[in-house]
Amino acid sequence: MKYHGLLVVRDEADIITQSVRYALTWADWIYAFDTGSTDGTWDILQEIASKDKRLVLYGRESIRIRNDLRAMLFERYRDQAASGNWFAIVDADEFYHIPPPVFVREWLRPEETAVCYQLYDFKLTKQECRRLRSLTAIEIERREPIEQRRRHYIPIVFAEPRLFQYRPTMRWVPSKTPYNLGLIARERIPIRHYPNRDPLQMEARYRLRSQMRPYVGLSASPHWITNWRDMLVNETDTGSGLEYWKPKTPLPVYSRMNHIASPPKRMAQRVVHSMLLPVLDRIRPIYPAVFQPERMPDVRR
Repeated sequence: MKYHGLLVVRDEADIITQSVRYALTWADWIYAFDTGSTDGTWDILQEIASKDKRLVLYGRESIRIRNDLRAMLFERYRDQAASGNWFAIVDADEFYHIPPPVFVREWLRPEETAVCYQLYDFKLTKQECRRLRSLTAIEIERREPIEQRRRHYIPIVFAEPRLFQYRPTMRWVPSKTPYNLGLIARERIPIRHYPNRDPLQMEARYRLRSQMRPYVGLSASPHWITNWRDMLVNETDTGSGLEYWKPKTPLPVYSRMNHIASPPKRMAQRVVHSMLLPVLDRIRPIYPAVFQPERMPDVRR
């Protein structure tokens, strides 16, 4: 059984080496598209790919970041997969706490073919920020793995699919998630998420997003907050749901069921998914041959 990673990235030079090398400990291939990095991310990817052919570079172009790009990668490289293989969403600032092959082998029921995440959203605290006031302090800290640097997190209730089993008839078109993923697993795969790593990275991240915001058209999402300091948390604020994790120890397991259907509907899904998915695939739209991702002006950090 093989595992294929879909990586869409932009300006993650401070973490991309660690995250890609970790993903390559469990993935058989990673297909990567850079949406216009200006901080050296693309150079790092090229260097890794030159030494490990499992990292396949689709290219680099200034593109609006959307799920369209994952569908594009999937369509481009789907012929590399055999029926029963697995595809995983790989983000530069996320780490599968349990490697997908281990999770599939030890946590899934035979009939389950899609997995949602349990996200552990790691934060930069105000106290940590005060300790990282100088560029020298940040550079010294960056020599350590990210899991040693950021220890406080908030568990996210919301879940979305991140891992799914491939079949040759399945379809995935722009602006959608893959059609007919199959039966969603009861268990969620834990992912450690590090969007806010240090003051230097956060300042650049939110400045870039502030510049991109007029072209993206989003407003309310925390992804598009323009002042990075608004994302800092206080270590003593227990009311925010903030928790502490010691590296190399298990993360707490949250038995949430909001990602799966009610029992009667789930029973019907089991029947449909076990027999009718190839039939349903035939009535879904095919990937448009004329699709072109939406270009953006060159925006620098």
